[in-house]
Amino acid sequence: MRSTSEVNTDGDSRASKLLVLALFVAPVVLTVLVLASPWFWGVRAAQLERNEQLLQAVESGDIEQVKRVLTGSAVVNARTKSGLTALSVAVIRGYNEIALLLIEKGASLDARDKSGDRENRHPGNSPVHYAAIYGRTRVLQAMLDKGVSPNLRDRNGRTLLMMAAENGHRETVKLLLERGADPKAQSALGDTVLDAAKRSGDPEILRLIQERL
Repeated sequence: MRSTSEVNTDGDSRASKLLVLALFVAPVVLTVLVLASPWFWGVRAAQLERNEQLLQAVESGDIEQVKRVLTGSAVVNARTKSGLTALSVAVIRGYNEIALLLIEKGASLDARDKSGDRENRHPGNSPVHYAAIYGRTRVLQAMLDKGVSPNLRDRNGRTLLMMAAENGHRETVKLLLERGADPKAQSALGDTVLDAAKRSGDPEILRLIQERL
């Protein structure tokens, strides 16, 4: 016959196991209940609407509306269906003041879009890549000030300097060289900064690169 102490020990053990199980199960159950509730879907719909308003404001270049929507708790890293963040849209459209505002508000500088090769795990472009591609020198300077590497590469191993040089952006090339961009860098396919400079057809860019080499 089992002693009272043994029975009590077994009871305590079962209680402990039930407590541990409850600690794991309760959060899951609670999460499921919240996700299934009309309240959650209402909150989510409202948030998505505010995010869409932000993207529309950025697309139209309306900086005052951008400020209002951000104050109304839109997510600063709201994305389009193609994965472009509000900051990437501002950079591509050339709305420098909006881009600088979004950076000030904490927009991600490393958020990648869907232009990459997901099957091979190659990331898409970030707002920094677009700043170099489109020659948004002021915006890129703010990004570099935030700690972005001047030698950041894209999915093909092309550096920011290659992108800026190839697209003929003299001031952006100057900025990157001043900040320590490597003029001897090569892409994954062996393309060089000098090759990119030659493709630009801009003798000043070519001179800038040759001087650094």
